[in-house]
Amino acid sequence: MAKTDLKDLIVAYRSQGLQYKEIAAKLGVDVEYARSVYSRAVRTLNTEDSPYPDNTCKRCGKPLQHTEGKKKKQFCCSECRDHYFNEQKRRKPYVLVCEHCGNEFVAYGNPTKRFCSRECRTLAGRKG
Repeated sequence: MAKTDLKDLIVAYRSQGLQYKEIAAKLGVDVEYARSVYSRAVRTLNTEDSPYPDNTCKRCGKPLQHTEGKKKKQFCCSECRDHYFNEQKRRKPYVLVCEHCGNEFVAYGNPTKRFCSRECRTLAGRKG
């Protein structure tokens, strides 16, 4: 099978919602190979469905001036770039219940946290 056919199949399977491991199993390739081929294919496609086409800022939508022969800009200024990436890094709050005391607590960025404090974790460890 030619590489272009393989690339087209990977993109088609991924657009149907298949996971990389399913695609790799069907085509007999490595999972990482399928992932890299798909990500490169998506990067090269200029999708007009995207909310941020190549010629507008990802944060504010202002038109961008690209320089020939250089990497395409994604943001109009450093303020937009910093704000965009800081928003991406924000950790999500999860409301959980402590296994020891039963109180609700908020864990930021960690949905698997089991205890509300070190004290509850220590006390639960002593019991068991």
